[in-house]
Order: sequence, then structure tokens, then C-alpha cells
Amino acid sequence: MKQEFHLILGIDELTDAVADALFEAGFDDSHLTQSGGHPCIVIDDRDTADLTATVRAAVADAARAGVKVLRVQIPDVEQINEELASASR
Repeated sequence: MKQEFHLILGIDELTDAVADALFEAGFDDSHLTQSGGHPCIVIDDRDTADLTATVRAAVADAARAGVKVLRVQIPDVEQINEELASASR
């Protein structure tokens, strides 16, 4: 099953050197963007039956590239959280 998740990074900006290091660390199936003012890796095409293991492996890959992950976002869960927050107002 394909999974989508985002890694919010603890760096100020995405440089070519950071992008190259992330690519070399295994993020060749991902793209880089911004989310909430932070650089972000969007992983939207990984086949996995174990999302937890896949996310942990991606966090380890980022660390191997020298990049700290601040948090993980899963878009479907984020949408549900927003709906719940709106309903409680």
C-alpha cells in the first residue's frame, strides 16, 4: 500500500548541498518543499505495509544525511485533526 507522510526538518533553508545529501540518503522518491515555515520532505509514493517502520527508516535516513527531523505529518491524519478542532469550536 502506498503511503504519504511529510518530514518537517530542523534546518533554516534547503540548500543544494542539503538536497544532494538527502537524495544520496535515499530520498530519490521524494520532493522538497516548505511547510509552516520549515523545510519539508514530502514522501508520497512509498510502498509499505508498516507505516511506523517506514517513517522511522526515513527519519534515520534524514539523520544520516545530517538533517534533524522536527516532526512527522501524515496528511490524512492532519485533515481529521483539523475537522475535529473545527467541530469542537
